[in-house]
Amino acid sequence: MENAPSERFRVTDRALAAIRAAGLDPARTFLVVQHVLGCGGSGYRILFRETPLDGGTLTDGPEGLRISLCPYSHRRLEGAALDYDLEKETEGFWLDHPDAAFAAFC
Repeated sequence: MENAPSERFRVTDRALAAIRAAGLDPARTFLVVQHVLGCGGSGYRILFRETPLDGGTLTDGPEGLRISLCPYSHRRLEGAALDYDLEKETEGFWLDHPDAAFAAFC
């Protein structure tokens, strides 16, 4: 597994607070970002796990959080940030990056 510089993928303070609010310990959690394909397009899946992706790239995040990117995500998401939206209608984690635009799936 390759290590990448931490500037490659950031985690905002809002996202870090949401991770802790979900009962996850950042120092014991892997943020996993996977590129997924569907019949309506492509997008990124965000998961929190105890283990990294096989064959993924690891990046250090804040408070010991480890970020595990699939090879495609590692190539495409340089400079991306994981953020958290607090609005009731859209609340949840999202990627702030032009390549992570919404795509519909069937």
